[in-house]
Amino acid sequence: MREFQGGVLVEGREDRAALFEYEEGIVAVVADGAGGTGGGAAAAQAVIDSVREQGWSAREATWVELLGRLDRSVSPGQTTAVVVALGPTGLVGASVGDSEAWWWSGPVEHALTRGQRRKPLLGSDEAMPVGFTLEARGEGTLVLGSDGLWKYVRWERVPEALRHPPEQAARHLLESVRYPSGTLPDDVSVIVVRAGA
Repeated sequence: MREFQGGVLVEGREDRAALFEYEEGIVAVVADGAGGTGGGAAAAQAVIDSVREQGWSAREATWVELLGRLDRSVSPGQTTAVVVALGPTGLVGASVGDSEAWWWSGPVEHALTRGQRRKPLLGSDEAMPVGFTLEARGEGTLVLGSDGLWKYVRWERVPEALRHPPEQAARHLLESVRYPSGTLPDDVSVIVVRAGA
């Protein structure tokens, strides 16, 4: 059985993140509610709740369809979403918006959400969820984050942070974008999951 260790951190009113463990693997989800639309936090929470209700699935289509349904139901709020199911043989998931998911296997990095559509967001009734699949049987690290992380982190800080256990790595990543004043440039959510072979 593949072993997983994870850490989840969220700071801000509109971001949500969660990590769900199942016998088959884990499901990680980040949602960044759009603050200017009203109802962004509620929309982001609806993503988390729907992923929890869905449970485990190793089918990319499951996650694309779930986000498609959410696009029609979370209004009036809008949100980004990225969901990744990590199991024994690889990763599947789907995304909408500018929250991102990456897989690191040694020095090799994979941008899981590279092909995503940044707009329209979930809740617009026009979002276009994009799925992804990656075979990944060996050891590696999954990182999900909202744009509050990816827009501001210096790229070299990511592999540095990933040398630490997942909870510490998530904390290092979040703190790396904090201003000297103690504030953050935006809401930030981070999930780090270490997977064994």
